[in-house]
This record gives sequence, C-alpha cells and structure tokens, in this order.
Amino acid sequence: MFPRIDKGPIEYSLEIYPAFNTEKQRDCVRFHFRTTEEFTHFRYNIAIEELEEKGVLRFTLRGLKAKDLLPGTGVAESVVDLFDLAGAYDVRVTKPGDIVNSFRISFGDSSMRLVKSVTDADRFLDVAISNDKVENA
Repeated sequence: MFPRIDKGPIEYSLEIYPAFNTEKQRDCVRFHFRTTEEFTHFRYNIAIEELEEKGVLRFTLRGLKAKDLLPGTGVAESVVDLFDLAGAYDVRVTKPGDIVNSFRISFGDSSMRLVKSVTDADRFLDVAISNDKVENA
C-alpha cells in the first residue's frame, strides 16, 4: 500500500459552466466536480447526490466508485447537469464527515456569477465559473 500524499486542504474543485445535455437535448448548467488528488491504479467517479430546493442547491459527495475494472490513472470526477436555473442560489457541498462548504451563485439570462465565495473554516472546495458554453456532453 502506498502512503497518501498530503495535497493540502483543498480536496475538490468545482467548475460551473453552461453546456448542452445530449441525453435530454437541452441546455443546462453543468457542475463538474474533480478531486485534486490523482489516482494511479484505477479511474474513479465521485458519487454525488443532488437536491434542488427553492433558492438552495445541495450536493452531497458520497465517496468514490471505480469507473471500470481496467487500470488507469487520473483524477476522480463527475458531472451534474441542472436545468432551468434562474436567480440566486445558496449552494451547499457536503463531504463525508458532514463537513459543509457553501457559496452563493446568481444565474442571469446570459451569464452567471459568483456572488459569495467559499469562506468556511474547513474549506475543501475551489469553485470556478465560466460563461463559455461547452458543446459536448
């Protein structure tokens, strides 16, 4: 067993950007979660539960699941596509251990912006927003 390398307090990154969901053939806002740690034996997905309530988006990171049984390297990642977001939302991301990071984002007609950044004492998440649309799913 190889020892884990301490990569600092930031364990996850989250990119938020407009995209096109090919399965539903609709525009969406994509929440792309990634680990900062790269894995050398297998490729992983992040197991995520999402809940959208009035003015609140909740993402619960449940751990890692192997993508397949073939060896591979890279970060663990997963995407969540949400539709018809408008206005301001408080976003809460919870990782195992019930540690929560929160921020506020506003969705306008043609752009989105970060209203309040993550400032929690137990910060584990970096958030980046892009208004450039990604065409592939």
